[in-house]
Amino acid sequence: MLTSTIAAISTALSNSGISIIRISGSDSLNIINKIFKTTYKIEPNHIVYGKIVKDNEVLDNVLVSYFKAPKSYTGEDICEINCHGGNQITREILELVLDSGAVLATPGEFSKRAFLNGKMDLSQAEAVINLINAKTRTESKIASKNLSGDLSKKIKELREELIELLAHIEVSVDYPEYDYEEVENSYVISLLDKKIDETSKILSTYEQGRIIKEGVNVAILGKPNVGKSSLLNRLANYEKAIVTDIPGTTRDIVEETINIDDIILNIFDTAGIRDTDDVIEKIGVKKSIDKLDEVDLVIYMINVEEGISDNDLKMLSKIKNKGIKSIVVINKMDKVKKSILDTILSELDRINISNAIQISVEQNVGIDDLKKCIVDMFNKNDFDFEHELIITNSRHKDLLKKSLQYLEEAKNEVNNMQPIDIVSIYIKKVASTLGEIIGADVSQDVIDKIFEKFCLGK
Repeated sequence: MLTSTIAAISTALSNSGISIIRISGSDSLNIINKIFKTTYKIEPNHIVYGKIVKDNEVLDNVLVSYFKAPKSYTGEDICEINCHGGNQITREILELVLDSGAVLATPGEFSKRAFLNGKMDLSQAEAVINLINAKTRTESKIASKNLSGDLSKKIKELREELIELLAHIEVSVDYPEYDYEEVENSYVISLLDKKIDETSKILSTYEQGRIIKEGVNVAILGKPNVGKSSLLNRLANYEKAIVTDIPGTTRDIVEETINIDDIILNIFDTAGIRDTDDVIEKIGVKKSIDKLDEVDLVIYMINVEEGISDNDLKMLSKIKNKGIKSIVVINKMDKVKKSILDTILSELDRINISNAIQISVEQNVGIDDLKKCIVDMFNKNDFDFEHELIITNSRHKDLLKKSLQYLEEAKNEVNNMQPIDIVSIYIKKVASTLGEIIGADVSQDVIDKIFEKFCLGK
């Protein structure tokens, strides 16, 4: 049982118009009455003007709002102090609140209490942090829909018919003397097929959801001095990476995150790939090659002045064999020699690459074509974000995957003519696993792990 009254600053500590100190718990109003002086009556769902006072000294003129349990975010009594923004005054008022009987909230404790008090389920609580951390409009839309209960509703629908089937099975098995109607195998198969289809459909949205939430991991690869660092700087619109004419300048991976048409790109500028006797550069080259196992897209750069080498062709084949999406970019087209360009295009065509993009990073030519190509590769138009359910959390993906496995095992048991009570073991596992998504069947350790990712004051 939650007995303590907690408090924390719910806004960023900075010089700003206002800061908000949130207090939640049965002693919230008593604490406010100790430190807040006003000529108005404090009533639920009203904002009252007054002064925060410490030792008969006015600290600040503030607005106080009061939300009475259970009609509040946490389901408890909540008071919020809207004071002037700024580190010093905000901290002083928080310290006064703590001295008056509150304890400092842990990260995510307000939302954790909202979950424990039944104000939201676990998937909605996770949507809160997703909404706070959203980096694109699309990500915020998905989080907002899940906060409104779209995912919760679908998971509950998935569980409901399975739980009804379990109840039917248990009655027919445990009380045979009542001659309760047995469950037909054909009905069980039909229901399992339906749940397999529904679960598979939700699960299939994760890869797009992951890209929306985490971004596309992009590695820029190529020989030294082909313009990899210059391309990163051009895409980032500032000098992120050091650029010189000396081959091997980039010896470690340089990372940058950019937003192109509401798609987040986590770009890695890698060391130039070549044979070298330099020990440090060798490590950088190995890191560049190892990065292939972590990325969604490779931008492979070729310098039109130098042409295409056997090493380029080997790397492109390696990328292709790994099944990684790739874009070949021919750079320095402002210095093009037709004979060299024709050879490059011919060699690329020989290994079935016919869509190389010709650019000049220095002259900012072809960069928009490259951006468009990236956006088209990770096109979101296949999804109706207004109406479709999309999952972005790896926890949800893992639990849905496990549920799908149990559903298929249940179906196999039916097809193998196993007794219905054996089949019910797997159906129970499905219901339990789906319940973990919304918090209906989840351990305290999982709950703690989820909420510790929250910011203080939420």
